[in-house]
Amino acid sequence: MKLGATVGIGVVVIGLVAGGLVYAHQQHPSTSITKSSQHTSKQTKSATTKPYPVQVKAGSTEATTLMVVNKKHPLPADYNPYNGGLSPKTNQAKDELISAMKAAGFNVGDTVSGYRAYDYQKTLYDGYVAGQGQAAADSVSARPGYSEHQTGLAFDLRSSTGGLFAEGGSDPDAAQWLQDNAYKYGLIVRYPEDLTTSTGYDHEEWHMRYVGKRAAAVITKYHLSLEQYTGNAGGDYNKSKSADIPALEEYSATYKDRLTK
Repeated sequence: MKLGATVGIGVVVIGLVAGGLVYAHQQHPSTSITKSSQHTSKQTKSATTKPYPVQVKAGSTEATTLMVVNKKHPLPADYNPYNGGLSPKTNQAKDELISAMKAAGFNVGDTVSGYRAYDYQKTLYDGYVAGQGQAAADSVSARPGYSEHQTGLAFDLRSSTGGLFAEGGSDPDAAQWLQDNAYKYGLIVRYPEDLTTSTGYDHEEWHMRYVGKRAAAVITKYHLSLEQYTGNAGGDYNKSKSADIPALEEYSATYKDRLTK
């Protein structure tokens, strides 16, 4: 009688334990699936989140470095932040880029076309208009006050013989090298061939713009224009100058308010 009772109790205990194990086993996959689903959701969200347009704080150093000067964002006529030259960081990036290009065997010169004052840009632009007409001039040259060269953050590379570097597709290998490697020095090719609608200008293999290494890496990875990266408007000139947004106000609260209206 005691043996039978003991055996009976043992069977009950084993049954309860086994049942508990089965129950626990049944619950575990559900928990795993939930955690797995959450992990997958986070991965998907991370994969679809784009690092642009970038958020820039008004008045910050980044706001100056990422300033967009184009056909809709002009500069004051007297803007000359670096005493007629390039910014120190732009100048350093330029020297490092040229050294790397020479090491790679490209025919690049030491001199560049850097800062341009308002009056000098006016002379250049008027010359294009006189020779080609305004419509053609606007595709290759900025009107005075709308030139990125006036920022001190841009420069045109030249060949060792003095002409514009890789002009007219004369050196496609060099042009591709710039597209692939300029970001390492915080630089971008400002006017890519397939982004003219965004930039407002024809392709210029030689025109480099300093934006800093972090921004340059993202712009290169996603093949963006500076307009696309910052969220600033690009394209052709506004019909009225009253619609222009001064480049120095791009990241101000006033500008953001206007964008939402």
